[in-house]
Amino acid sequence: MKNKVRIYLLMLVLFSGCVNIRLRTANENYSLSAYATAVEDYEFVLSKRFEREAAINLADCYYNMGNAIKTEFWYKKLFSYPNPKVEWNYRLGDALIKNGKYQEAKKYLEVCYSINVSDNKVKNLLAVCDSAFVFYNDTQLYDVKPIRYCSEGVNVFSPIYYKKGILFVSDMRHKGMSNLKSDISGNQYFDLFYGQKSDNGNWMEALPLGGDINGKFNEGPLAYDRTTSKVYFTRNNYVSNKIEKNKKSFNVLKIFEASIENTNATIAGPLKLGSDEYSVGHPALNSNGDVMYFIANLPWGYGGTDIYKTMRVNNAWTAPENLGRTINSSGNEMFPFVGNDSTIYFSSDGNFGLGGLDIYESNFSNGAWSVPYNVGYPVNSSQDDFGFICDSTGYNGLFSSSRGDGYDKIYEFKRTPPQIVVHVDVVDQLSHDGVSNAFIAVFKDEKFYKKFNCNSNGSLTFMVESEHGFEIKCRDNIHYQKKFTIDTHGAKQSDTIFVKFDLKPIDINRPFIWYGISFNKKSTNLLPSSDESLQLLASVLKDNPGLKVEIGSYTDVRGSDSDNKTLTKQRAQLVKQALINAGVSASQMEFKGYGSSKILNQCKGGLLCIEEDHQVNNRIEITVLSVSE
Repeated sequence: MKNKVRIYLLMLVLFSGCVNIRLRTANENYSLSAYATAVEDYEFVLSKRFEREAAINLADCYYNMGNAIKTEFWYKKLFSYPNPKVEWNYRLGDALIKNGKYQEAKKYLEVCYSINVSDNKVKNLLAVCDSAFVFYNDTQLYDVKPIRYCSEGVNVFSPIYYKKGILFVSDMRHKGMSNLKSDISGNQYFDLFYGQKSDNGNWMEALPLGGDINGKFNEGPLAYDRTTSKVYFTRNNYVSNKIEKNKKSFNVLKIFEASIENTNATIAGPLKLGSDEYSVGHPALNSNGDVMYFIANLPWGYGGTDIYKTMRVNNAWTAPENLGRTINSSGNEMFPFVGNDSTIYFSSDGNFGLGGLDIYESNFSNGAWSVPYNVGYPVNSSQDDFGFICDSTGYNGLFSSSRGDGYDKIYEFKRTPPQIVVHVDVVDQLSHDGVSNAFIAVFKDEKFYKKFNCNSNGSLTFMVESEHGFEIKCRDNIHYQKKFTIDTHGAKQSDTIFVKFDLKPIDINRPFIWYGISFNKKSTNLLPSSDESLQLLASVLKDNPGLKVEIGSYTDVRGSDSDNKTLTKQRAQLVKQALINAGVSASQMEFKGYGSSKILNQCKGGLLCIEEDHQVNNRIEITVLSVSE
């Protein structure tokens, strides 16, 4: 019995020693940022006994590895013990957002905000919690599916078009490739692969690029210049398999140049962009290959990593130029892609979105970038979405996402044009009743497109396409026509546009004064101030081609009746000619001079009046004589 006790105690001591050794090893690896190696030992230790510091470090490992599910699990476990740290609220909130638990995340993030209301990172995540639903508005806009290379436990991401397929980054295993694994991620180092589509549209087996482009450590996102048959790619800065470090003993990223032929690439060397003390990467090229966009963590940026631009001049790349605060935020901007030379797609965790990295679009016009537009779900998710590319139409492409199991996958998408619905209501301006069977004419890009009749309630619904300009004209035989313009250029999402026409009834044979048309005293000289009023009258007549009107001219009592009739006839004729010059059909108009036959005030019968009172009687009146179809 004594021997059994001794053996048990010896095993207990050995087991305890084993746990302590694993804990020391885990702590050493954690201090070296070898998170994946540390995780295995921490998990072992915590399966045997609870160690607060080990649990804290394990949660931090998973946070830095981007494993949101495990991050959530361990920080929640830590919160169940006394004296939780304030910073855990931010990390748990961030993980909960990536796991799609927006309202639960808000509870932890509000703790951070109550301590520091000026923390932009916290404010951005709180905004995500409150506004994420906005990006689910048009869930049918994209048809998304993973491509063949997406396998369990394998990362594939950042595709670019090359020949009949794509070049992309992956840690997939392949015969002849290095089996070294990263201490940080626990996965194999990233290499560059080529995947080709068959003639019937199926993805064929992916092959690693040959030559010396795939080295011992990480190769990352790349760009292909078809004008020079070169690729520019991201990699750890190392020479002859020896890591190069900066003054702070960090290994930085560099953009390297390589010539490529078929699936073999030969490295020429790193580009000189910025300082060797900071990382640069994620190159993207315009169609001519002479403008490169890339990311860098240069100290004069706006946040973590910013997007910069450089131009190739005389076979040399110019000094980096930051794209500015409109594009770059206090967070990280990454993975740029240039579409049609005037559009940039990129990912950011510093703008409002669904969580993690979201994909945004910005257009360059009139010397400035537009405010980035979140492309929404299902391209974006609560996790990291990045590496977006598209063809020249913008309706087909690929992107990368860590949604699901946390491993990066490449997804194909087909974008359908947004469905833009126009709902029209036509009402009488006086009665506010619906105008039954009002006639609607639609012009697309200034050409006749379609015509409709409203229902008995004066309502109508129809659809228009994106990327066009539309003019909608509404009229019937008893109301003046009105028009409304719609510009669908740049429409990103399906939408319903509500248009209300309140039509003014036409009074037949009832004259009304058209103010603003004036002449010099007892003269046929139109005053320059009349131009605006004449143009407005011309617009009304052109918009209502079925109107037949009389232009009636009147003057004051000064002068003889015969002279006044002659004067007003000439004035009416001049108004008609001015309207013809403005594009009104002559057949729409009659004119008549009424002299001083209808005085509107007391200035008659020899009564002395001031000039302003006389001018009241110098006027143009318009009378609608008839309305035709």
